[in-house]
Order: sequence, then structure tokens, then C-alpha cells
Amino acid sequence: MRVFTRFGGLMVSCLFFLPSIFAQTNPPPSDPHEPGIHQPRTLSSPGERSAAIELLQHARQDLNMHTFGAYELKASFQTSGATQNEGDGTMEELSNGPEWRWTAQMQGVSVVRMGGNGHAYGANPNEPVPLRIQEIRAALHWPIFRNAGALSVIRSATAQLNGKPVTCVLLSSGGPDNPEPRAWTEEEYCIDPATGLLQMWSAAPGIYAEYDYEGATEFNGHTLPRQISIFEGGALVVQARVESFGDPGEIDPNAFKPGPEMTDAGESFTLSGTRRFPMRVDPSDGPTSTYFQPVIVHATLDAQEGRVIDAEALQNSNQDLSRAALELVKSTSFHGTGFQQEVFINVQFHLPAREVGGLPVMHSSVHWVIWEHRGKASPRKPVRDAA
Repeated sequence: MRVFTRFGGLMVSCLFFLPSIFAQTNPPPSDPHEPGIHQPRTLSSPGERSAAIELLQHARQDLNMHTFGAYELKASFQTSGATQNEGDGTMEELSNGPEWRWTAQMQGVSVVRMGGNGHAYGANPNEPVPLRIQEIRAALHWPIFRNAGALSVIRSATAQLNGKPVTCVLLSSGGPDNPEPRAWTEEEYCIDPATGLLQMWSAAPGIYAEYDYEGATEFNGHTLPRQISIFEGGALVVQARVESFGDPGEIDPNAFKPGPEMTDAGESFTLSGTRRFPMRVDPSDGPTSTYFQPVIVHATLDAQEGRVIDAEALQNSNQDLSRAALELVKSTSFHGTGFQQEVFINVQFHLPAREVGGLPVMHSSVHWVIWEHRGKASPRKPVRDAA
């Protein structure tokens, strides 16, 4: 039986300490897939912000399958890495507009989901969807998930990506003044200004989805990439290919009707777009330095209880911190939303020191504790093992 610690108000408490964290935080490590942007500018004028938001919205609408009407999509993929399910797989999706059905298979795992009008059903409706399948669906369906609102910090720069000029837009809810070249809190989108097509999406430092449109076909005014390559920590972990996409022809009216076994099993959860939030971590005892070292953990969370289903660290230059970040995240239960969530958790390690405010001193025997629970007994909730 795994013991979980409930994670509730930590997001607010961490945000309160962001200024001190940023002041003493190293930038994200260099990554071969980070575009060669130089001195991104913070956009402050209404005109510049509107132009950047319009660029994002155009790219978002091109990939928004909810506006496609009826379509049929078939894709194949290969994955590798350290998640629970890796290997070759396929995915198919059929929609008549308001109703949809998608299936995916990989290495002995089969997922079936169908729904419409606010209802969803599935074969094994409570069985988690593997992280890689949710990752691929996010890259296909909603890479530009959040809106850049009035409270967003927007930075922009021109860059070269795979030999092509792009405009890169970086979004965050706050951060240091003009970090160079990228802040830990920023999402990054690089768009071809000539076509308006998304070329690269980075939900967090350490993960990069690159979009290849060579041989892509247009359908109802939309262009899907022919291929998506996702890199984590510099390594290729997902290669997804759109095999076909277009008019489904005549659709069987029973295609979206759940059978008796599905209806008897009850409704299923659906998948949400990606989310990001911080988790501040301190040594359990002893003095602390003024330095923080983030490690971003990529995870999926259970729909009802927010339990961690699967997780991987995106930074591995310090094996001790990466291991500690994974252990802390996996032993924590987050907020359930009714959707299976794909999240990027910025685990911010407040590094120990020999004296308060001194230089950081790292050793493998440090025992870490979530800042919210420092100095008090952590609430604990026993639940069944995550799948």
C-alpha cells in the first residue's frame, strides 16, 4: 500500500515565495532543442501583446479539432523512455462533430473512449490512460491550451528552428525581468510567421515537441502536421506520424453508441490539457542557503483523487535531486478534477547550507520535505496503489 500526502494550498504558498526563488535560481540547463533565441523582449505595449496573442490564437485554431466538423484520423507512434508503458502503437479517431470515438493500442494496452454531449464511456472506464498516449493526444489536439490573458507575462523573440525562421512566444504568469534565454516558469511556442503553423511547443524546460508538415494535407481549412517528434532531456521519446486525416465518408450511426457493457460499467473520465504548478521543497532539518534548484517532473494524475499514475523527471544532471523529485511527487496526492491530468510540476529544492544563507552544500543523505508540511505532521491518506 502506498502512502500519499495531500497537496492542497501549496501552489499559493509557493507563488508567494517566487521572487526569492527566482533571485537565486540557476537558469534551465542548455538543451539542443531549445531554439537559438537571443534576448527575448517582454511585450508591454497593447499592440505588441495583441499581435503575439493573435499569432498564438491562429496556430491554436488550426489544431483545434473541435472546429473540424466530421473527420477521421489515423496515426502511428513509437515511444521510449522511463514511463510504465513504452513501445510501438496506433491511434484512431472518428468524429461527426458533436460526438467522437478514439482508440489506442500499445504494447498490450488498449484504450477505447467515446462520447458526446457531456458524456463519456470506455472499455475499462476507470483504467488510467498511459502517459505517452495522453502526451501524444495533447501534442495533436491542444498544444496551445491556455489563453494568454491580461495577467500573462509575454516575451517574444525571432529564432532559427531546423534552419527556418520562427517567432517564439514565451508565456508565464510571472517571473524575473527578462531572463536569458528562458525562465523555468515559461511555456514556449515557436510559429512560422509566413504560414502561421506551430513549429515547436515546449510545455516546460526539458521537453520539446517539434512539428513537421512535409506531406501534410489540408482538410476544412486546417493543416495537421504529418509528424510530431517529442524530445525530453535531449533524447527522442516520441515519434508520432499522422497516417491519414480527412473526410470520414458515411458514418455508421451506431459508431458512437456505447454497448451494454459500457453503459453498465458507468461513465468514464476524459483527458484534460496540460497544467503547470510549483512545489517548494526544503531540507527537513538544518540551515538553508539562498539558492534553489528546480527539477520539473512530468506526470499524469488520477481523475478523481489526484493520485500520481506515472511520472518522469525532465532534468537529470543531478541524479540525487531528480530521484528525490520523483519520490516526492509520487508520494503526494494532488487535487482531483474529474479529468485525468497531464502536469508539469516545478519541484523547487531549497538547497541546504552549513549556515543560514551560506553557499549550498549538497549530499545524497538530505531528507527533503514539502515546504507546506515543514515543522508539522503531514496529513496522510492511504489509498490503493496507482496503476
